[in-house]
Formats: sequence, structure tokens, C-alpha cells
Amino acid sequence: MDALDSLWTIGENSKPDSTANITFFRNALKEGQSHLVKQFEQDVDIFTLVHQRSHFVDQVLQQLWQHHISPETPVSLLAVGGYGRGELHPFSDIDLLIILDESVSEQPPSGLSDFLTQLWDIGLEIGHSVRTIKECRQQAETDITIATNLLETRLLCGDTSLFSDLQQLTVSHKTWDTRRFYLEKRQEQEQRHLKYNDTANNLEPNIKESPGGLRDIQIISWVARQHFDVNDLQGLKQKGFLSDSEYTTLESALRFLWRIRFALHIQAKRKEEKLMIDHQRELAIQLGYKETESRLAVEVFMKDYYLCARSIGQMNELLLQLFEENIILADEARDITPINSRFQIHNGYLETINSGIFAFYSHAMLELFLILQQHQKIKGVRADTIRQVYAHIHLINKRFRADIKNRSLFMEIIRQPLGITHEFRRMNKYGVLGAYLPEFGQVVGQMQHDLFHIYTVDEHTLFLVRNLRRFSCEEYKDEFPLCSRVYYELPKTELLFIAGLYHDIAKGRGGDHGILGVVDATAFCKRHNLSEFDTSTITFLVRQHLTMSATAQKLDINDPDVIKAFAAKVKTVDRLNYLYLLTVADIRATNNNLWNGWRDSLLRQLYNATRQWLEQSDKAARSTAEKVKQRQKQAHQQLTFQSCSASQVDLIFQEYDNDYFLRHTTNQIVWQTTTRLHSSQEKTLINSRPHDEQEDTLEIFIFTKDKPRLFAATTACLEQLQLNILDAKISGTSHGHTLNTYIVNGPTHEQNIITAKLREQLENLEKIKEYCPVLTPRKMKLFETEVTLHFRANEQKNHTTLELGTHDRPGLLSMVAQVFLQCDIQLSNAKLATLGDQVEDIFFISKNDGQPLSKDEEAQLKQALTENLAH
Repeated sequence: MDALDSLWTIGENSKPDSTANITFFRNALKEGQSHLVKQFEQDVDIFTLVHQRSHFVDQVLQQLWQHHISPETPVSLLAVGGYGRGELHPFSDIDLLIILDESVSEQPPSGLSDFLTQLWDIGLEIGHSVRTIKECRQQAETDITIATNLLETRLLCGDTSLFSDLQQLTVSHKTWDTRRFYLEKRQEQEQRHLKYNDTANNLEPNIKESPGGLRDIQIISWVARQHFDVNDLQGLKQKGFLSDSEYTTLESALRFLWRIRFALHIQAKRKEEKLMIDHQRELAIQLGYKETESRLAVEVFMKDYYLCARSIGQMNELLLQLFEENIILADEARDITPINSRFQIHNGYLETINSGIFAFYSHAMLELFLILQQHQKIKGVRADTIRQVYAHIHLINKRFRADIKNRSLFMEIIRQPLGITHEFRRMNKYGVLGAYLPEFGQVVGQMQHDLFHIYTVDEHTLFLVRNLRRFSCEEYKDEFPLCSRVYYELPKTELLFIAGLYHDIAKGRGGDHGILGVVDATAFCKRHNLSEFDTSTITFLVRQHLTMSATAQKLDINDPDVIKAFAAKVKTVDRLNYLYLLTVADIRATNNNLWNGWRDSLLRQLYNATRQWLEQSDKAARSTAEKVKQRQKQAHQQLTFQSCSASQVDLIFQEYDNDYFLRHTTNQIVWQTTTRLHSSQEKTLINSRPHDEQEDTLEIFIFTKDKPRLFAATTACLEQLQLNILDAKISGTSHGHTLNTYIVNGPTHEQNIITAKLREQLENLEKIKEYCPVLTPRKMKLFETEVTLHFRANEQKNHTTLELGTHDRPGLLSMVAQVFLQCDIQLSNAKLATLGDQVEDIFFISKNDGQPLSKDEEAQLKQALTENLAH
């Protein structure tokens, strides 16, 4: 900061509130910030820069304080929080505490208000409190946040005796009992972690608050200050709570996070702690990361971040456990319960009999997790035993993995009825899972840079395992009743968990991860002596883990040919059961917003139809004609049971072709027919209801005279209402009418409002209100991709299938509908899927004469869509 020393020479006669001095300090702060940025770009040590920034602000405050507050005034200016530690990033909070002597508490110095005002005038964003020592004590006793802040105070200027009195309060006469302080801080951390799904591996982590972030290091420091009277990590090391290697790990992690935070503030030009996906790209470049053959630079950068967060999480757990043993359990009588010759329970926590156990019995590193599963009352693992795992993890090598004892232990862990979720998570946190399964170790911290996958591959896999486990739990039975029922039909549940572990194991290698994953899964099965039959089940699930989801979302699952083809892949009911459970668990573990009632109903429908097909050996029962006949009969029976006229029902059914009965469920046929029978003679009939009893998803039925522009007008109106269209079915009648069925979700609207808006638009087809979003969401702009279009003619069904892939954006479907209108394209069905930032839509289209498109017509449509969607 020597280059800026000249900025601090202010003339003796200058007035502190003059415009000149405000300008001076503003310029000084700007130059100081610029100087720091240049040093950062020159790779100056980040610890130096953070402390320099704090020292720089100290000088500003001290100079201004001298102008406003006389030295004799019994007032102190203190830095608190991060600033109290002498740590400031470019736009960090500048937290101040002003201590008043009781003699001036009723009438603070007049210059104090001017001082604070001038701090804002020169561009410093400060947070401040004004208290007496007595008020500090009173508030600290009831508010742990204030008590914590008082642990990190630093005198900037003013009355030194007041600061000494405050130190006596916080150091010698603590405001909080140490035991209570520790328990509150631990609970505070647990609640904070839950806000981030208890994982550091989110798509957009908060480098300060997320698990494995800076706050987890600060928690350690706060407890250490409160109980052990040490001010930093070095102090913990000197007290013997941190080994040299552990200290190095934490210091390196802190250095890495500080560099990210410093760069993030510079890039955002404000205080920003969230690693938003658009910032990640720029930070990767700024921090020197390079693209590899299989991974983007940003993916390499984020993997380093997640591994750093994991190492902080490991040290945080280790040290908090150590603190608990020294603070909470220190006064408890020693209670030892032997487990076997290697392990015992010590005051509720599992520990090794002695520190040499893992060296002599390396298999005990797996046995530890099995014991935790089998003894659910054990609270956790003692700190020394956690350290021993880290110290001996190098023993989990090729020889270890080849040992039949270790293979048997791992399979036993997978087969346990309880604890698989918790212990797999613990194994991953300690590094044991990645050491025993090196292929899993490769995906630890591996992120895909898109909006679809919001967790790293390892975290996603562990969430999937949790979801599978919940299917067996009584308390979650009502959440997924079909899954719970199917789970108990599985002959070997361990096959499902193995498939779950391996379904994404080959992510990030390039190529088809399903095919590559089969190689790894096969090798696992061979190592663990699984039968050929079990191996084939696992490899089938790994290879086909996306097939059921793709079939449900992209194909017409009311079409018997689709069910026939899917059943041919699955082959048996057992395989169908495994695949259904894996698919549901996989989707729910990918993205919190991905699972909804619509996807649930699609998968259930596909599961039930396929199971019926596999269990039905009668060829006649599988035929299209028989399906139509059965559905007509079932709908007719339900309608007449509801007192509908049989003859009127027959007249309506005569208007429909077989395709209508195949593409609509019995429930839909009954609802739509009832709507028609009970309606007045409006030109346009519109009805809606919650789809499949899901309140977040709406089914809309439109019956009207068939006209051009109907699809374009309907999609435009629904998108104006900010509704997402998930599915569209369009059928014609022999009397020239059209039946349109839309499944939508999105913002909650009164159904009568949706109906009114649709009716208004459909009665004015010449004036379609195009959807013009005011603002395209920030994330959507980051993932713009080229439009992909694939055509496939289906002569038997008299239509062409169009597969559209592009980046998501507001009003997309309206644009597609307008192109269809311009090119005289008829739509009969649409399967619409948005996967994060990408759209994968399927349209079943034909010419006006009901025939598939010719090659020339496909080319014309492709050109029109590409031109319109490229903008």
C-alpha cells in the first residue's frame, strides 16, 4: 500500500465535511481498490491482499474519526466480524461497533452522527451498532450472534480503557457458558446446512454459507476462541488440536476460497457470495483453468471447488467432534461397551480399541460402517478414529480390493436393511467409497455445466440411493405408494443399489456413459462374485437407466406399438420393477424442480401398461382393435352409470376414430364426453380440472369447430398466462370438430380466468397475441445452443415425427406454432419436455390431407424452424 501513502496527507486547515475531502476519500478508496485488483492479477498472496484491504480501510476510518471525535471523548470505535479479524475482500461488509461510556450514553457526541454520515458519503457501506458495555453484555447474553461478534473485536481508535473493559467481558468473564455456546453453534450450522440440502455440491454454491464454505471454518474458530482462548488456526495447532497436515489442509482451503471470493467480488462489482453459473465461467478463466478433451474449464474449476469444500467439511466434522469430546463429554463418566476385538462404543460414539487397528486389520475400515448400520443407537465416530481412517486410507489399494473379506464386507453393507444412506454418505465424506471403488472416486466433485443437473455426480448418486432406500420405509409409503409396493416385490434389493451406484459412473469421460458404465458395473459384479443372471440385471439397468424416462416423455405411451417395443426391451416384470424404481429415484435426485405430478403420472401409466402387456399372453388382448374395444366399453359403462343417455354416448363415440380411444385414457374419455353432454351450445367448449389429482398440474379440454390457427392461438394464450405446456393431444371428429387436450403447470390461476382468456383468444383467431416476455431469465441466456431437428416418417400411423432440440426460452412453443401455421402443418400430438436449460420436444405432424410430410416438405419446415428459432 506504499504507493497510496501520499493520499493520506490532508491539509491541517481542510474541513472534514467539505466537498473536497469527500472527493478526496472517494478517490482514495477507488485508487486503493484498483491497486488491490492489480496486485491480485499479479498473483500477490491472497492473505496479504485481504489484510491490506482491511488496513487500508482502517486508515480511512482513523483519519475521519480524528476529524469528528476529540481524543478526550469516552468513546471507542471497534471493528467486528470479518473486519474485526482484519479480513476484508473488495466489497465485504465493514461492521463497526461504537462503545459509549455510561457518562455520554444519554447524549452521544455530536460529531458521531456526522462521522457515520461521511462514511456513507465517501462510498463505504457500513453496518454499525452503538452500545454501552452494559448494553453489550445484556444483548450478548440473549443473542448468540452478538456474543459471537464480540469475540472478534479490534480497536481502531478512541478510548482504550473502554475496549479493555469489553475484552474483560468477552474473554475473562464470558457472556455464554462454553457448553451452551458450542451446542448453539453446532445447531446453527446444522440449520444452515439444511438450507443448502445439506450438501456442498450444489450447482450454484454459496462460498460463505454452504456446507464446506468459509462459515464452516469460522465455526471452528469461534468455538476455539470461546473455549480454548485461541485466535486462529495456528493457535489450535499449537494447542495440539490440529496436526501439521490438517493445518496445511485448512490453510490451503482457506487460501483457495479467498481467491475465489476476491475474484467474485471484482467480477460482480459488489458483495457477492453465491457462485452463480454465469460467474463460474469467467472465474475459471480468471483463475487460469483450461479446457480438457472431455471437460470444460469451468467444470475443472468447479471440481476443485467441490473437493476443497469436501476437505473443509471433513476438518469441520473432525474438529467439532473433538470439541464435543473436550467440552460436552469431558465431565461424563467413561462408559465403554465392547463390540468386538477391534471396536468399542465410547460414551455413545464408535472408536477403535487402539490406534493400530487399521494398520493390522485394514478390513476394519469397511467394518466400521457396517457396525454403524447394525447399531443404530451409535451417535457417530470419535475424532481419533476419524483421524485414523484418514491416516490409513492409502491401504485401500488394489490388494485391499482383491481381498475376499473386504468384498464380502462391502456387499454386506449394501444388503443391510438400515443405514445404507447415512453410511454411504459417511464413506464418501471420509474418502473410503472413492478409494474402494476408484471409478466412483473419479466422479467425486464432477459437475455437468448445465441447468439440468444441480448436483455433482457423486452427490446425485447418493441422493438416488437415499430415494431408493425411502421406498422401503413405512414413513414414506404415502409419498410413493406404487414404488413402495413394487420395492417389496424385488427378489434382491442389493441389485438395485448397485445399479444406482453405477448408473452415472462414467460421466465426464466422453462417449455414452450408459455403455461405458456397463463395463465398470460388469467388473464390479465379477469382483464380488455375482451370478451371471444378477450381473445381467445390473448391466441392463445401467445401460437402460434413461430408457423408461425417455419413453414416457417422448413417445405416445397410449400407442400399443410403443408399449410393445418398450416391453420387448424390458423382457420381464422383475426388470420392469427394478427399472421403474431406478427411474423415479434418478429423476428426483437430479433436480428439485424436475419431479412433478405430470412425470409421476406418465411413469405410472407406462409401468402399468407395460406390466399388463408382459403378464398378458393372449395375443388378442394385446391387439389395437381389442384395446379400442375395451376402452370404449369401460367408458360407456362409467357414463351410463353416471346416468348419461346410452344413445347420446353412442352418437358421440361414433364421431371418433380408433386413434382417439387409443390416445386418451378411460378417465379422460368419460370426462370429455360428460363435458360435451352437459354443456350448452357454445361455439367453443372449454373445461379444466387438476390433472391426475395433482394440484400443480392442470388438464384443459377444448372442443370447437376445426379451424386454422387454433394451435397457434391456444399456445400463445397459455404462454401469456406463463403456463408451461407439458403435453398436447389434438383429435378430429367426423363432423369437422376438434378435441384438444393440454396438460399445463406453472403459476396458480383461477380456472375460470384461464377459461375466459382462452375463450377470448379462440373467438378472435385473426388477432393472436404473441407472447413477448419483458425479460429473458439470466440463466437462459447462458446456454443458447443450435437448433437440432430430426424427422421420422410413420407411414402406418399417417404422420411424421419431428424431434426438436434447442435451448429453453419464453414463448418457444408459440414460435413453433406460428411456423406450423405458415407451413400448413397439422399437429395431432405433442410431447414437450424441458430438461434444465434444454428443450426436447416431440411433435406428431402431418400435411393438411393427413399424410406424412415428403422429403421436400421436411426440408422446407426445417429451414423455417431454424430461421425463426435462431433469433
